[in-house]
Amino acid sequence: MSDNKGLRRIFFLAGEQSGDLHGSLVIKHLRQIFPEIKIDGIGGPMMQAAGMNCIHSSDELAVIGFVEVLKNIRHLYCILNDVRRWLTAERPDMVVLIDYPGFNQRIAEIARSLNIHVLYYICPQVWAWHASRVKKITELINEAVVVFPFEVDIWAKAGATVNWFGHPLVGVAMPSGDPEDLKRTLQGAAGSLISLLPGSRTQEIHYILPVLLDAAEIILKQRPDTRFLLPVAGTIDDSLVLPHLKGRDLPLTMLRGQTYDAIAVSDLCLVASGTATLETAIIGTPMVVVYKVNWLTSLISKFVIQAEHIGLPNVIAGRRIVPEFIRGDFKPSLIAAGALDILNSPEKQTKMREELDLVKKSLGEPGASSRVAAHIAARIQELHR
Repeated sequence: MSDNKGLRRIFFLAGEQSGDLHGSLVIKHLRQIFPEIKIDGIGGPMMQAAGMNCIHSSDELAVIGFVEVLKNIRHLYCILNDVRRWLTAERPDMVVLIDYPGFNQRIAEIARSLNIHVLYYICPQVWAWHASRVKKITELINEAVVVFPFEVDIWAKAGATVNWFGHPLVGVAMPSGDPEDLKRTLQGAAGSLISLLPGSRTQEIHYILPVLLDAAEIILKQRPDTRFLLPVAGTIDDSLVLPHLKGRDLPLTMLRGQTYDAIAVSDLCLVASGTATLETAIIGTPMVVVYKVNWLTSLISKFVIQAEHIGLPNVIAGRRIVPEFIRGDFKPSLIAAGALDILNSPEKQTKMREELDLVKKSLGEPGASSRVAAHIAARIQELHR
């Protein structure tokens, strides 16, 4: 066992790209508070660049759906056992779990059994899944830090010590420059500009991108002066995307590292449900939310997902402010019709922008990641005392 006396040490775990972003922001601020802090864990390139030593990559955990998890169960158990061995040997001051329910719940069990303080940051969306899970998770963690204000009551009622410091994407999800300058660069001669955001996982590219491209072809027939942007996540290799583009005569530009710019200059975004819908809402661009998984996962989800809405802007607003096309409604014709309905109505676009602005305002002030880091730093000082 390592001698950690006097050394501040944290283990972070993020299982996907959005968690990698949020984790990296907190780590950067933690390093400003404690320059000598030792940070290990599971994450992606952003957390690694921020100074975390990765014992596994979050890419190894980036599977979605019940069927996909079963297919990868052996490898997931190997990673779980590696983390168990590491925590047993190293005994950090704290384990910080970022989203990624299921796997992180198992890590919480291990950490608590070793008497390691567990902080859950960006807690599982218990308002979407069976609410009984919140009680079980509360019993496994020492405290929760949530990112939506309405979650505070949910976790507090379950007995959790819970804090909300705002949403970390506020002040982060923004274009790199003046939107008008970017528009001239990216839009060209387009009458309308639409961004396609199929997601950051391999399965999402497989299931969602082809349908979005089909919808784009339908839109193009109705509005021939439309142009399309395809911002590709850093987790996705070109080899996964290019086969879907082959043989299509779409005026489409693929972008890297310009997701926020693409969203900002677009008149409309077709967005896979997830963090990207919130980023789009914060930037303020009208959107259509879509999602698709394999048929078995989709069937099972009908029985376990309790939420009325799947898109985060709708969940936060408490009503349908952007259209959603999931499960049986995930069809090119329906998605295209929903998109055209918005594009053909300046009034609907204005109304949606106003509703999205209210969503953004409900998420708190910029700087949430620095406030979370300060909270973690104070907690570590308490644990050392």
